[in-house]
Amino acid sequence: MPNRIIKESIRTSKSINKLTDFQFRLWTYLITYVDDYGRGSADPELLKGFVFPRRKGVTESNIKAGLTDLACAGLIHLYEVDGEPYLCFPTWAKHQRIQQKQSKFPAPDDAPPKSTVGHGDPPPESESKSEYESESKNISAEPEADSTPPVIELPLNDGTMYPISQEQCQEWAGLYPAVNVIQQLRQMRGWLDSNPTKRKTKRGINRFITGWLARTQDKGGDKHHGTTIQSAYPELAERI
Repeated sequence: MPNRIIKESIRTSKSINKLTDFQFRLWTYLITYVDDYGRGSADPELLKGFVFPRRKGVTESNIKAGLTDLACAGLIHLYEVDGEPYLCFPTWAKHQRIQQKQSKFPAPDDAPPKSTVGHGDPPPESESKSEYESESKNISAEPEADSTPPVIELPLNDGTMYPISQEQCQEWAGLYPAVNVIQQLRQMRGWLDSNPTKRKTKRGINRFITGWLARTQDKGGDKHHGTTIQSAYPELAERI
């Protein structure tokens, strides 16, 4: 595995500096793990051994949650091929040297057709400006929401699930900067699972989500993570 390049711009990158210590460590370690095309398995069981071989306290659940957080931030792209989970770095070819002729891992289904490239040439998908590239010099990019699996799903009152896309998470993260959107969505899922009679309609679920996030922002944001809606926002739970 060749050495990787990490640019000094990460010190001032807004998306990077919003990461927790664990998310940043995972993101950094993944850079050294993926192949020459910026792709790799997203199976937490495999990543536990390859990415955190000496950190016994890191669990597969930690890794799974961390991957979701990084995808929501636009720093990686999660996808499946033949039922297997994979990840890739959206603008890898802009920042790393490509030395292998082809990737060891499949490309996302909606990427351009695969082909081989010469040593030192960019991968074939970098030749066209797909959604996996960005004109920005940042490492991150925003994949199209409908081409990626949902970050999380919330149960509705009709028994169906409402999918939350990466694009929606990024929008809410911008609207509520003091809030860890992913963590709050997990708390919403837990509350809705525990209170099936108070689940929302498809039309009302977005109002429920934004109301929850707005209250969390107004009450100080991240410092209230870990509180339950019953203890922190009892009036919100009943009204929305």
